[in-house]
Amino acid sequence: MSYKKVSLIVLGSEAALKRALITVIIGGDEAAKSSYLKESEIYENNNYKIIYTPDLNKPSKDIKSVFVYNKDHDRSLLVVKEGFSTGEVWKQIEELHKLTGKSTEEFIVVLPLIHEHTESYPFTCLKISNLFSTISKMAEDRRQKATSTSHADHPDDPMKVAGKPSDSRVNLVLLGMSGSGKSASGNTILGKTIFPSKASSSPVTAECQAEDKEIGSSWVRVIDTPDIFDDDINDFTKKQHVNKCKELSEHGSTVYLLVMHVSRFTDGERNILRKLGEAFGSKVHEQTLILFTRENDLMQGDMTQGAFIHSLTPDLKKIVTKCDNRCVWFENKAPSSGQVERLMHVVHQMLIFRNNSAGSWWRFSR
Repeated sequence: MSYKKVSLIVLGSEAALKRALITVIIGGDEAAKSSYLKESEIYENNNYKIIYTPDLNKPSKDIKSVFVYNKDHDRSLLVVKEGFSTGEVWKQIEELHKLTGKSTEEFIVVLPLIHEHTESYPFTCLKISNLFSTISKMAEDRRQKATSTSHADHPDDPMKVAGKPSDSRVNLVLLGMSGSGKSASGNTILGKTIFPSKASSSPVTAECQAEDKEIGSSWVRVIDTPDIFDDDINDFTKKQHVNKCKELSEHGSTVYLLVMHVSRFTDGERNILRKLGEAFGSKVHEQTLILFTRENDLMQGDMTQGAFIHSLTPDLKKIVTKCDNRCVWFENKAPSSGQVERLMHVVHQMLIFRNNSAGSWWRFSR
């Protein structure tokens, strides 16, 4: 059954940034890429139609034509680079207003992921993570409206729900020391208590365990693991845990979530990436992001995420740098809906931008 795609016009003065944004939204599966007007292109898949526009320093008639031919588009996105001038951006919006007849409020400025709000802007703005969740919800709502309200029960193979092949699954493997919050983070991602989680002086998780859930447009398998980095565990038991983990994540793409406590960095974690490489391969860091738990500890200390990153000890900084500065924060005691959306955005970034230098624009920190 057909439904109206989410239509986006992407504006800006930096071609690389505009294409990076389009790649984040479309991914590598665009169904069509066609010339539209002079120096303009259309990218489409099942959910989105995205119009790449000429750079804003090009003749204005080409930009105006894009809006004439796309009167019913859903969003106008103005992409800016890190270190942008508020005055210059507002000037661009005013010029677009005069050129297209659209109100200034209709132009949404897409901020770099690293950017922190330090002032009150005169324009509407969103970080890419918030934008992605907004348009994903729009696409999901349209799919649901176009689908019959009666659904059959899930088939035995959950990977075939809604026509999803098994290789479309995303495996999220939770790794880390005992007490770091692996199981609690898994429960936050799933939105319900599946993995045993409690304060304890001894490890609570004894075996690898997996649970599947559809999150947004992805079918996700969350895999909780025992502490395979504990030096007191014998090599045979460690190997059993690793093999079970590999078996559970055999199908689909895999991202490793290295779970760490924001207020505690132990001696056992100093060599955790080396141990991770020994277990899952020397390039496993390319598939790894850091999931910091106990975000409220930062708030209580009046510390921003950016300040936390800059205050890291040299050993922890090496781990974060090795994982290409990919970090997310969870508060499992009082989880917010935005936590999982932000996590999934970073996960999709990794899968899209692996080995793609354009992805550096979206990283949390340089």
